[in-house]
Amino acid sequence: MRASTGAYVPRGKASGSKGSGMIERRTAAYEYLQFAHLGGVPGLTHAIFTRRGGFSAAPYAGLNLSYTTGDDPATVRRNRAIVVAALGMPLVGARPVHGASVVVIERALAGEDAAEGDGAPWQERLQRRLRLIEADAMLTDVPDMALCWAFGDCAPILLFDPEHRALALVHAGWRGTAQAIVPRAIAAMRQRYGTRIEALLAGLGPAIGACCYEVSDAVRAAFARNPLARKSAVFAERPSADGGSGHYLDITASNRRQLLMAGVLPAHLQESGYCTGCRPDLFYSNRREPKPSGRFAAAIGLRDVRE
Repeated sequence: MRASTGAYVPRGKASGSKGSGMIERRTAAYEYLQFAHLGGVPGLTHAIFTRRGGFSAAPYAGLNLSYTTGDDPATVRRNRAIVVAALGMPLVGARPVHGASVVVIERALAGEDAAEGDGAPWQERLQRRLRLIEADAMLTDVPDMALCWAFGDCAPILLFDPEHRALALVHAGWRGTAQAIVPRAIAAMRQRYGTRIEALLAGLGPAIGACCYEVSDAVRAAFARNPLARKSAVFAERPSADGGSGHYLDITASNRRQLLMAGVLPAHLQESGYCTGCRPDLFYSNRREPKPSGRFAAAIGLRDVRE
């Protein structure tokens, strides 16, 4: 598919920065955003898909990538095929559970074709195994596949180590953020690949902001139990809908602080600038839309530059 390209200017309320440097690509079948500092890396592909395009009908209308919220599975498969075609590689992903587990994905996890006996591509065999693995951060340096998850208010965080050509996709909802999932992923990259934090590139995708996300005392208590999460948490206090005093969590800003506290250089961090709760025309929002709702895709993968 050929996609038109242009500077992407965020509209509406934003959680975090203004999203400068984002790039938009679109066809009649899909629309996605790219981080400019990742978009120019040879052999690296990545995308934050909006809900526009796709085949899903209301209430999932658009490019819904989730099998778990009630959409027709055949329709979701058609939507996933759009994403595969746009990226030019198959999708793989563990099972996110709003935790803090990190999984390293290697080619060997796919097993041998002889053991399966069905002639399936190794990426398909790998995905069968990943469905059984619970994790909220995936790491790999394996080319010819894209790490992909579906999001609906949680923050998609993309990490890339240009020196070791290793990458990560992080799923950071409030629970993961309260457990400092992104610093855990970075620590795992340092241990596994020798990643230097000074070289790491990070992209922080659309997530729900304090403008839209009122949270309970239990959420605040969860952040208080983790020293790093407590220090990095961004809460706003203002009147709630019932007339009392409410606390509102900014997922994007909290994860930005965690990335910077982990040592990511400000010049190496880009943000989409979008709050999912403010822009249901662009992104699915579990908190702000009537249930059920869909989930938008975020993906990152490598091509073998030797090809």
